[in-house]
Amino acid sequence: MFFDIGANIGKWSLTNISNCDKIIAIEAAPNTFQKLLSNVISCDNIICLNYAVCNSNEEYVDFFNCATNTISTLNGNWLTSTESRFYNHNSYNIIKCKTIKLDSLIEKYGIPKLIKVDVEGGEFETISSLTTKVEQICFEWASETNDITFKCMDHLETLGYQKYAIQYEDEYTFRPTDYFDKETILNHLKNTTPKNEWGMIWVIS
Repeated sequence: MFFDIGANIGKWSLTNISNCDKIIAIEAAPNTFQKLLSNVISCDNIICLNYAVCNSNEEYVDFFNCATNTISTLNGNWLTSTESRFYNHNSYNIIKCKTIKLDSLIEKYGIPKLIKVDVEGGEFETISSLTTKVEQICFEWASETNDITFKCMDHLETLGYQKYAIQYEDEYTFRPTDYFDKETILNHLKNTTPKNEWGMIWVIS
């Protein structure tokens, strides 16, 4: 089983469902969630849930719902900070989304083999809701938000994760062949160019 957090319209889930028996696909944005449901309707083993996965103890949180669905986010700075590649990029409205924690998903569905997190600058809010180690995690990074990536890695280190790999851009079938220690990855990310590179960080224990 995989968790697809920030499933958007389902491209990653549809690409990877042949690699597992079930995917829990979670999307916060209501309109995008409806497109997700439509796209995976023929796949009984992709279970879709409409939540913002985060560490909040509140039932609902503010969510920045963007006209371009691929950049909707829990993190307002992703859209409003001059340091972000998406500054003034698109219109958005703030809506309330129901919350759930990764720990709660694990309690309900079991421990997944892989958790994929692509939530447009909200990665730490999502990853910090996890206190249970799973076999493998991947989460999005962007060159201008190293602070978020580093916080994610720090949290995962407290759970016992020690090996990391870098993926560039979207490649839904990507799996790392080489892993490195945390310091090697940190140094690599520090040398990236803000608003330029992005991809996924892969993590194992």
